[in-house]
Amino acid sequence: MSLLRKKNGPAATARARARSARATARMKASQAAPLAKSAGAAVRQGADEVAARARPRVRRARAWAAPRVDRTGKAVQEKVAPQVSDMLAKAARRLDPAPEPRRRSRRARRITLFTAAASALAVLGLLRKRVRLPGINGAGTTAEEATSGASDQAGPPAADAAKVDVNGQVRTG
Repeated sequence: MSLLRKKNGPAATARARARSARATARMKASQAAPLAKSAGAAVRQGADEVAARARPRVRRARAWAAPRVDRTGKAVQEKVAPQVSDMLAKAARRLDPAPEPRRRSRRARRITLFTAAASALAVLGLLRKRVRLPGINGAGTTAEEATSGASDQAGPPAADAAKVDVNGQVRTG
């Protein structure tokens, strides 16, 4: 016969111990469940008490900290922020490359010079063709017409013709 098949052998003893241990574990677990539930309730109750005691202290701490945080915010806004802003503006100016000077092409310079010269010649041509002073047959005005302001009206020809310079001044004689 084999040793494992005996009723009172080492295997039977191990099985008996395992059954006994399972029974003991079930019994202890059934006893521990109510204790765990009551422990959870006790912890919740203790946490509520701690929170109730801490609530007034937290309110006092917040009341103490609020004006200080507000004052610090204003100080940062008035003192630190402008300095930071200035530093950032200076850094931006240093980073920004200088604009390259605009260079006109030779063709554009020549066109500009030609236009200016043509304009000057046109003005000179108009000044040369300009009528001396309006009067009858372009003879000019008399001294009486010049003083009375009737130079636009027709009148007898004047013996002394008045001459007008380019700048608009009248010469007699």
